[in-house]
Amino acid sequence: MEPIVRSPLPYGNACATCARAKCRCVPRSGGGRCERCHRLNKECRVPPGRRKAQPQALSRSLQLERKMDGLMSLLTSSSGGRMDLPTPARGQAEAQGMGQNEVESEREDDETLAREEESLHTFRTQRLQFLPLIHIPATTTARDLKRQSPFLWRCITAVESKDAARQAALCVRIRELAAKRLLVDCDKSLDLLQGVLVYLAWVTLHSQPQKSSLCIYSQMAIGLVVELGLNKPAPPDLSMTVSSSNAVGHMPGLKASISTRRTMNERRAVLSCFVLTSIIAQFLGRMDPLRWTPHMKECLDILVHSEESSGDGVLVQFTRTRLLADQILQGPWSEGLYGLNAAQTLAAFHLKALQSRLETIKAEIPIQLADNKPILFHLYDTELSLYEVALVKPLADEEFSPQRLNHLYACLHVVKRFFNLFFTISPAGYTSLALPYLTQVSHCLVTLFRLSTLNYPGWDKSAVKGTVDILVIAEQIASRMGQVADAVGMRSRGAYGDPFSKLGMMMQKLRSEWAVQLPECPEVVTDQSSREPFLSSMEMGDLDSFMNWSEMVWLMEGVGTGGFI
Repeated sequence: MEPIVRSPLPYGNACATCARAKCRCVPRSGGGRCERCHRLNKECRVPPGRRKAQPQALSRSLQLERKMDGLMSLLTSSSGGRMDLPTPARGQAEAQGMGQNEVESEREDDETLAREEESLHTFRTQRLQFLPLIHIPATTTARDLKRQSPFLWRCITAVESKDAARQAALCVRIRELAAKRLLVDCDKSLDLLQGVLVYLAWVTLHSQPQKSSLCIYSQMAIGLVVELGLNKPAPPDLSMTVSSSNAVGHMPGLKASISTRRTMNERRAVLSCFVLTSIIAQFLGRMDPLRWTPHMKECLDILVHSEESSGDGVLVQFTRTRLLADQILQGPWSEGLYGLNAAQTLAAFHLKALQSRLETIKAEIPIQLADNKPILFHLYDTELSLYEVALVKPLADEEFSPQRLNHLYACLHVVKRFFNLFFTISPAGYTSLALPYLTQVSHCLVTLFRLSTLNYPGWDKSAVKGTVDILVIAEQIASRMGQVADAVGMRSRGAYGDPFSKLGMMMQKLRSEWAVQLPECPEVVTDQSSREPFLSSMEMGDLDSFMNWSEMVWLMEGVGTGGFI
């Protein structure tokens, strides 16, 4: 016959001996002394002033204690009635009394913590090497970052998720939370700014369903920089942050969102915002980047000598190349460069000055960063912006210009170096690429297509194909993007496909379209019925109709809108 499992007396009803020892007091079936006093042969007496037991719902811990008591009774019974069995240690008793659900829950918590630490490690060591917009010390745990920067952590989680459906849900939640904090709560914090920058750099690619949001989120980042005052020197006194015409700002008790002390991560954030918005502005062709200020120059100079993070030197080079790229894109120096008019001399002078500046930037790169791939990608893209003015459609009566021809060949060799470098990255490594690198790939592809179809005296299109064949490049990109999901173990379910496979599919579509338009191409597509209608209207570099394709609307958003010459 199985022993009857008895419950301990409620709190306040234990005998004096058990109460003093803070042990459970379990009554015996025959009355008299309790189980513990009987086993230890101690006096069992009722304490004076015993409180009246109050009926209450059993807590989870009490239920577990009862299970433990039953287990101890079973052990006592199976030992032949021996009462001198050793009492289990507290931790061991709790483990023995823990139910299966509790054990599984604890195991799940450990697994979740391990996944979070892995995600943070991957983001810190792989993602940030391509865009070091923040320094996360190696001593910072995922739990620390989640507590200190909850919105940034959400964005990191979305970036590092390997499940497409879960990633889609996280992206939607990020947009909803950003809208609430920015537009409803009017929140202004470094955490929010860093999260928006991560969204622009990586989450945009994974966003499901994919929406065109580059311009909007760029303006959010710029607005946060201005609200936090990161583009200006930190004021020594908060009263100095209030405009002389703002009477409300002088009311007592109001706390300004601008800090009086600048941190290194604030400096990284403002420079990263400039780099990102500058690249996106060039890509879209319809917005301005964050305006450069003298204080941002101070931030840049401080990061030059920073030894806190190895990424600071990389961010410095990104910033310098983007400053030059903005000068190239915003100035009217290219007008009349190849024509015979009064502006020719001035334009040639500007071009030489910019060439000299680019060579200076290259010469000032520290030797340990000379072969840094992210830096080289940015340099190649800036150099391409410098020479692609030669792709402007020549006038009908324009005379042959050796200078234009030299610049055309310079464009071609920059594109070749870019793709040679791009294909040294493993398929798994492509997951770490931030948005700037994908826009640079788009930039090089459009430039290469124009070079492959340009009609100009002395320009050899067959030599272009022999140097860099755009159809071969497109095929290689499509093939490599198709390998990314398997390389990193990314899971796709239902309608949610991984973004890299979609990039590969887009490249195949572009390759088919380009094959039709390239001269003397043996791979002309003859089955016109199999091609999507919007592709047939695509002209040289004019991919506006691609914006209607939901699979990759954001990537082609800037092409053909004036972002590239």
